[in-house]
Amino acid sequence: MRTNADTPYDAENAVRMGAEGIGLCRTEHMFFDTEERRLAIQEMIVADSLEERQIALAKLLPFQRQDFIGIFEAMNGRPVTIRLVDPPLHEFVPHTEEKQQELAKQIGADFEKVRTRIDQLHESNPMLGHRGCRLCITYPEILEMQVRAIIEAAVEVRRRGTKVAPEIMIPLCIDAKELKILTDRTRSCR
Repeated sequence: MRTNADTPYDAENAVRMGAEGIGLCRTEHMFFDTEERRLAIQEMIVADSLEERQIALAKLLPFQRQDFIGIFEAMNGRPVTIRLVDPPLHEFVPHTEEKQQELAKQIGADFEKVRTRIDQLHESNPMLGHRGCRLCITYPEILEMQVRAIIEAAVEVRRRGTKVAPEIMIPLCIDAKELKILTDRTRSCR
């Protein structure tokens, strides 16, 4: 029996309760663990350029890597299925003007830029929209950061003498073309 676990603490609890692995580790839950992580993902979302997104993602990389290290150590060789970021980006940002102004101030961005970007993220049916694998096709730098965090964590834990068994889940693929784009991109991550 596998469990859902998104943190090292959850993984440790799952092992104590008899889990044989993690069937679903939702990486997006890791972004809300601290204020610093939440701000970094929000900064990435409102970024205007690849360079700005990469700066924000560089802030998230150590957090994700450390979480995966803790999860792999807790699971001690048991399989861990890690789903790359899935939900639409609007779920990560504030929706009231007051909170948007607060976000703009915290990340040093213009309020109108933040508000406009958040408005652009609105979808009439986000369950079928720009999320899952399509998000990583549009912004491959997110995919690259997450795969890098997973692989670096696995290598580190293995170096410490603990077996690891990561499995990467690419979410919400509709057809073979989407899957091919992302598996090719995943294989090229360094």
